[in-house]
Amino acid sequence: MAEVNTWDTEFEFALEIVKKVGEIIKNAFLRDKVVTEKSSATDLVTETDQEVERVLIKGLENKFPNYRFIGEESVAGGLKCELTHDPTWVIDPIDGTTNFVHSNPHICTILAFMVEQEVEFSIVYNPILDQLWTARRGKGAFYNGAKIQVSSCKSLGSAILVQEVGSATPDRVNMLTTNSTTFIPRVRSIRSYGSAGINLVYLAMGSVDAYFEMGFHIWDYAGPSLIVREAGGVVQDVSGSKIDYLARNILAASTPELIEQIRPNISTITMERD
Repeated sequence: MAEVNTWDTEFEFALEIVKKVGEIIKNAFLRDKVVTEKSSATDLVTETDQEVERVLIKGLENKFPNYRFIGEESVAGGLKCELTHDPTWVIDPIDGTTNFVHSNPHICTILAFMVEQEVEFSIVYNPILDQLWTARRGKGAFYNGAKIQVSSCKSLGSAILVQEVGSATPDRVNMLTTNSTTFIPRVRSIRSYGSAGINLVYLAMGSVDAYFEMGFHIWDYAGPSLIVREAGGVVQDVSGSKIDYLARNILAASTPELIEQIRPNISTITMERD
């Protein structure tokens, strides 16, 4: 029987290059940034985002010339977001760009490697706080080299729930208002870190207990969702079905019991697929 590809070479090289671009981010963190609005005043890109993505793609392409890419800034620049069955790097150069612009340290680079439309491994790296989360399918999740697991929280009343504001379109404002009214009285507390990647890896290490979001993209949540699963958490579509990496939504929690208390009460909006 043929040996199963464990993607060791890809993982080790990816770790090396993510740490390399971390130096670019650190060097730019406290400096004035050149900022451009994309779709709105809350959807930002900096020259550092673009530089980091270029360095990542160039390095990965030189090493693995036959693999595909989905990059946040490449898609913003007009390339199609197309997820095939081929080996694919999914890149968010700086998740939490608004935080980065304001020198808020809750940011991360997200690099996911997908094959047959499933995440084989994921790297989430916050170079400002020197925080590294990794996961490989079937091999557990790790924070700075130590194995992590989700909390044991089963009660909504004992849970810390993560919610994000994001872009303030009228339908999104209405959804957020409804969800706030629904969940604030029912949970222990609500947090908002400004980065989907940070939200999910904090869930994976037990720092928060649940998170749902609508309106982001594959590069925000495909990689970190593997880290949550490998840490023992539950990740679904907000409808309760299997997560769809192009549907732009997620419901994640530490336990199935928590999922069942959250899902029926979520106010949702219909998002255009990636």
